[in-house]
Amino acid sequence: MIQGETYPGFTGENPLSSILMFRGESDSPDRDNLTTVKDETEGKQERALLCAVCQTPITTAKERIKKQGKHLHTFFNPTGVVYEIGCFRRAPGCLIYGTPSPEFAWFAGYSWQVVYCRSCQAHLGWKFGGEDEFFGLIVNRLTEN
Repeated sequence: MIQGETYPGFTGENPLSSILMFRGESDSPDRDNLTTVKDETEGKQERALLCAVCQTPITTAKERIKKQGKHLHTFFNPTGVVYEIGCFRRAPGCLIYGTPSPEFAWFAGYSWQVVYCRSCQAHLGWKFGGEDEFFGLIVNRLTEN
């Protein structure tokens, strides 16, 4: 049976759980272009992706990866909450919480764990483990540096 933190999207009693959970196309039409930005004097510079709440660096655009053929995915959890996540190879600004669970996993063959911002503990997404490991981060909970 699915209960409590046994599925992606559970944010429990975290006071920061009221952060927007939905993201529309109009929120950021170029959101899939969070890649390197050309600087006139220094060439291409990698941009950090920060926690939208406290501005702590979470990952970088160069850590973006594709799963099931794309970087961005839209999923819903068993309670109907919809999330748009981006897939990242590493996210050193995240704290991983809980034991891995295969219940209601969005990626076949993977288990997941909840991840929070290392500084403010805002819920940022999930770490997925299976044939490899990656982070599925909620895109509207990140901002670009």
